[in-house]
Amino acid sequence: MATYVLSDLHGDWIHFRLMLLKIRFSRADHLYILGDVVDRGPHGIRLLQFIRQQENMTLLLGNHDLMLLQSLPHFDDPDGAAWFDPQTYAELRRLSAPERAQLARDLAALPLYLTVSAGGQEYFLVHASPAPPGVSGMDAVEYYLWHRVSPGDVFDVPVIAGHTPTAYYQQTVPLRIWRNGNYTDIDCGTAFRAAVPGACLACLRLDDNKEFYV
Repeated sequence: MATYVLSDLHGDWIHFRLMLLKIRFSRADHLYILGDVVDRGPHGIRLLQFIRQQENMTLLLGNHDLMLLQSLPHFDDPDGAAWFDPQTYAELRRLSAPERAQLARDLAALPLYLTVSAGGQEYFLVHASPAPPGVSGMDAVEYYLWHRVSPGDVFDVPVIAGHTPTAYYQQTVPLRIWRNGNYTDIDCGTAFRAAVPGACLACLRLDDNKEFYV
């Protein structure tokens, strides 16, 4: 059994499936996905529905997933399309009202963060960043979903996150997972392949910290 983590799929069904093949993902393994499944790409809803059906995949909430959840009540408004990413809206139009309602329930149930153990180490998994000590409520949610970690930020425990493409921190081509002390950013920008040289989908195996790219 192996434990994997990836993030920021943004509708990239093709490279998600290629990654599962590359890591030889099996029923004995577990995959954690750190949010932002939707928007920017054509298959975010397809990914959401598929992931939520898998017993050995756990999805965390990302800021784009939250924006989708907040927009769903406006789907039937006359200007409803204005609330959504165009590609996400195109997928939603193919769903029935009960299917969209189920999607909203699934999104509302997603965790903001998790602590998992693998390879004798505990990891804090979150879409963007842990909240500083003493920060709670909606202020903490702002960190979990939106905060961009800076190279000077220090964390007491190993953190695995996405949200900020690693091009923000480094000029490596192709893009690679970025490690800074206890913080590891695994968003290598698969949503920006057309614009960012070397953007790709990254996956990290927590048992031995092996990196995979497609």
